[in-house]
Amino acid sequence: MMNFTADVKNRLINLRETQLELFAEVRDMTVLQSGLIEADDIEAFEKSLESRQGLIDKIDGLHQESSVLMQSYTSFVKSKGGKKISGIESANEKLKEIITECARLNEQNMNSAKEKMDEYSKESEKTRKSSESIGLYIQGLSNAPEHFDKMS
Repeated sequence: MMNFTADVKNRLINLRETQLELFAEVRDMTVLQSGLIEADDIEAFEKSLESRQGLIDKIDGLHQESSVLMQSYTSFVKSKGGKKISGIESANEKLKEIITECARLNEQNMNSAKEKMDEYSKESEKTRKSSESIGLYIQGLSNAPEHFDKMS
């Protein structure tokens, strides 16, 4: 097990702060995506998804080291004479809050995107039916001169 030194404490706090910054960017990107969904700006939405995924990849890259350091911190707190460190506790609490907020916003965006997909599907079906009707009409008109010729 890792010894929980001042250097380890500082590294964990720095990692948490970096994670907070990245999650703040994810939150901001998620808010932006909400507007893009509403505005039907699919091209910009797709680009924002790529950017957001890049942020998530950075967060994932920090996760393993952060997890190891948190295990060390938890062991330290549970050990004889160990006590919670306010900087770490505060960062952990902020991280939980922003992750919860990101999840809530993402859920809203997923629901909005599903509604848009349903809307597009209905429009597509309407367009298909209109196209079929117009096709039948045109087909009917192409036979019309033949009928008019027979009547004369």
